[in-house]
Amino acid sequence: MGRKPAARQKIMDASRQIVMERGAGCLTFDEIADVSGVTRGGITYHFPTKQQLLQALVYQDIAQWEAIEDELRPDGYSDETADLLAYIRTHTHDDQDRRRFVTGMLGAITLDPPIMEPVRDHEKKRFEDVVWTDRTLRQQLLCMAAVGLFWSDIFDCPQSPKEIRPRLIELLEQLAIEWSTEDDETPTTKKKLQDT
Repeated sequence: MGRKPAARQKIMDASRQIVMERGAGCLTFDEIADVSGVTRGGITYHFPTKQQLLQALVYQDIAQWEAIEDELRPDGYSDETADLLAYIRTHTHDDQDRRRFVTGMLGAITLDPPIMEPVRDHEKKRFEDVVWTDRTLRQQLLCMAAVGLFWSDIFDCPQSPKEIRPRLIELLEQLAIEWSTEDDETPTTKKKLQDT
């Protein structure tokens, strides 16, 4: 017989379910208690504030995102190219649960920006050791295009017909491979960046 999930995980699972189904605005400790079976006191023991709970959900989402990125990371390429392809694939693959979660979090993030601190910290760490060359700037452009596709999916507001989307993703991946193998190691100086 399996062990019952710990209270903290039950709270997290119930909270994610509520966010996905009704949005973070409907996430109250009473509602979490009803869905999780954990008492209100048990909930506030683990998460004294709603902000802390929502940040914990964001941390959990980042971990899930990284796991998907690992799964979608292709073999047979340099680490740099494989990382870039995994980033593009993670942002462009169809994940309806993630879409519902992100959509459910939007209102709370707008009203309480510190909820996004885990994402800001994660992205800062991801790019802190990058040497910005013309090549890495081109790679960043591809990352931004993939993020744009992600958000156009979230808002169901595509800039092109849906049947074109697979070709756009294919082009992103082709450019990722081409631009990652170009020999360009000259750092882009701050002055150059400011001049553009």
